[in-house]
Amino acid sequence: MHTRPSPVWQLQSADPQAVARLVAAGIDPLVAQLLVQRDMLEPLLAQAFLTPALRDLPDPFLMADAQRAAELIADAMQLGHKICVYGDYDVDGVTAAALLHDVFGKLDFPVQIFLPDRLRDGYGLHGERLSELVAQGVQLFIAVDCGSTALAEIAQTRAAGCEFVVVDHHTLGSTWPNASALLNPKRHDCAYPDKHLSAVGVALVLAQALRRVLAGRQWPGAAGLDMGDLVELAALGTIADVVELRHVNRTLAWHGLRRLGKTGRLGLRALAKKLPLDGVDAHRVGFHLGPKINAAGRIADARTAFELLTESDALRAEDLALRLDLHNNHRQDLTAAALEQALAQAHSHETSKDCVVVAGLGWHPGVVGIVAGRLREQFGVPAFALALDEDGLARGSGRSVAGLDLVAALQAIESESPSILKRFGGHAFAAGVTLASTHVEALRQRLADHVARVLPLSERGEVYRIDAELAVEQANLATLQQIEQLEPFGKGNPAPLFLLRGVEVQGAQVVGKTRAYQRAKLHSPGRQPAWARPAVAAFAGVDAWAGAKSGDHIDAVIKLQRNHFQGTTTVQADVLAVRPA
Repeated sequence: MHTRPSPVWQLQSADPQAVARLVAAGIDPLVAQLLVQRDMLEPLLAQAFLTPALRDLPDPFLMADAQRAAELIADAMQLGHKICVYGDYDVDGVTAAALLHDVFGKLDFPVQIFLPDRLRDGYGLHGERLSELVAQGVQLFIAVDCGSTALAEIAQTRAAGCEFVVVDHHTLGSTWPNASALLNPKRHDCAYPDKHLSAVGVALVLAQALRRVLAGRQWPGAAGLDMGDLVELAALGTIADVVELRHVNRTLAWHGLRRLGKTGRLGLRALAKKLPLDGVDAHRVGFHLGPKINAAGRIADARTAFELLTESDALRAEDLALRLDLHNNHRQDLTAAALEQALAQAHSHETSKDCVVVAGLGWHPGVVGIVAGRLREQFGVPAFALALDEDGLARGSGRSVAGLDLVAALQAIESESPSILKRFGGHAFAAGVTLASTHVEALRQRLADHVARVLPLSERGEVYRIDAELAVEQANLATLQQIEQLEPFGKGNPAPLFLLRGVEVQGAQVVGKTRAYQRAKLHSPGRQPAWARPAVAAFAGVDAWAGAKSGDHIDAVIKLQRNHFQGTTTVQADVLAVRPA
């Protein structure tokens, strides 16, 4: 059985002079240390990080083709042409479509919204669907969260006399589509300073550009179009798509989360009713709201999620939220069933030390991406989960680890063995593939060979980059409130990790229906009885505790979290790893 390399603990340091400058500017010493470790070395930069301003968003015309796209759309609007927003079925694609729907609604211009069906249409632009839309009179398409590699489909649509605007963030191929305008921050000629936008972030840039162009043409309502009304959708898609929460993405997430907490969107309010009472943060978006919105596109109809985001009738919003909740429950059941089979397969493959590639007949295509993510977490290597169909095709998703660009790996495989992959696309950490089921074994072997070359075993162990050492008495609400100034946490701005050194475990108890979790109290070291020493409640999966039991003295890597119980809020240590003191 494959064994993951032992994790590495790295206690980070911070330039004391830079920390002193931030403290002199009025920033809490611990927060200053955390900011410096995130490369915020000067007071103005640190303050801009802590309280980003929407007015500081970059000029939208810095995005390659943004001005051209806005002028094409403005021309179409003035001529009364039919415009179609062609979206995608995940949270990023649905929120991008909803954002543009809101923009055109505020400008009093009707647009058609098309969201593909995962099973019928697959990912990306579908030639037959585009032809149907052209036959219905569409004269300008705006593709969001797809289109960067759809050369044939866009060429076909342009040949039919339509303009085509691509609003995307996925990795571009060596040949770009012949779109009327291609907005993608990953273009090598794009001057937009943030290269890590999600599709909904790019859609917001297009909205900014369109406002400027239409205001110049005196289009009614354009000058007063409020970007602030759109940031909650931008935050939802940005956080759920797990892009870096730095720079523009942080600004959108920071402001959007504050608006989500008091949103006027009836569907989101209905969907968020079961969330904890202290508001909506990045964790809740990523682990509660996002998956529920995603569930529609994964196993049902993405239109349900889109309508939830745009619904103005309270009763219908409640009904849509209930439907998404039911879809999410069904999605969880499908995921559990597929994951059980996937794990059995993965443990039987010798290549699992380098990569995991599993496939199953009857696995729902909408859950294979989740299964791939779980496999990556468990094995610590790149993982693909593929759904086999009766036509002899395998379609699925992959998830990668730090140090391995998944699209680059697939490009290398295609270069070496052109017959294996029929289609692939995505970005460094997530990609989709289509191939013949007879080629699954070949993909597994080629990917394992590539990983072995590119990512040596010595570089695969999980690394805990510990921000600071804390005394147990510092693990309190006051400290947590200071840390929360750095939220939203996520990729590029992870929640701080702390080291509790030499603490004593007391009251260890295995809990949960599956007996998979352990809680305890961690007491500061000393000669007094444990009850007389400062302590913090701690909780984690049994594996993270590494066998630690009451009476043991340990070092622990933790995150500080709020724990809500019967109307009381306390601090809890989320234990990530343990070793003997």
